[in-house]
Amino acid sequence: MIYIAEAHARDEWPMGKTISCVDQPTTIEQRTENARQCYNDCQFEVEMLIDTMNNQFHLTYGSWPFRFYVFYENKLVFKAQPDENTFEYDLNQLNNWIDNFISSK
Repeated sequence: MIYIAEAHARDEWPMGKTISCVDQPTTIEQRTENARQCYNDCQFEVEMLIDTMNNQFHLTYGSWPFRFYVFYENKLVFKAQPDENTFEYDLNQLNNWIDNFISSK
């Protein structure tokens, strides 16, 4: 998981107190703290990396507001695509891909 810029920061594009609960970080320390809070609040069990302050990952992979990628041995091996009409993801597609990939190793 890679934590990128806030999609709906309080000070940029707020969408209510629940969604927009932090300002857009201006330092890597602030972004790290937001990532840590998100990680703990959501009880993630995967490693979380943090994008650079110049948003290198986001700009390279077009990850806003969120996308699902799988990297293996430093190569992009899977990119989930949202539904053309609803823009939603079928998380079963991602889960099935991961299960198949793991079982093939």
